[in-house]
Amino acid sequence: MSLSDHFFGAPICKCTVNYSLAWFFLLLGYSFVISIILVNPLELKYGENKNVIQFILCIAGCFLVTIFSRCMCYKKRDPEEYILTGDNNPYYSATERV
Repeated sequence: MSLSDHFFGAPICKCTVNYSLAWFFLLLGYSFVISIILVNPLELKYGENKNVIQFILCIAGCFLVTIFSRCMCYKKRDPEEYILTGDNNPYYSATERV
């Protein structure tokens, strides 16, 4: 499965440890991003359009958290599982049997 297939074709939820950690990270990350931007502990000056700037920062932060949490679900296939079958192995031909 390629990375683009994973992002757009993989299921949203599975009962695995990777998906559980990703959902936990997603919810925790969303709450952290939104609370930090709304509380403003760094006392940033947002200017005249305070609500618009906070909204844009919240959306951008949540987008990054979403990408990171989706990447946590990505699992590469082990190349060792193909050794015995000969699939995707350029050094093994189906006609060469021992």
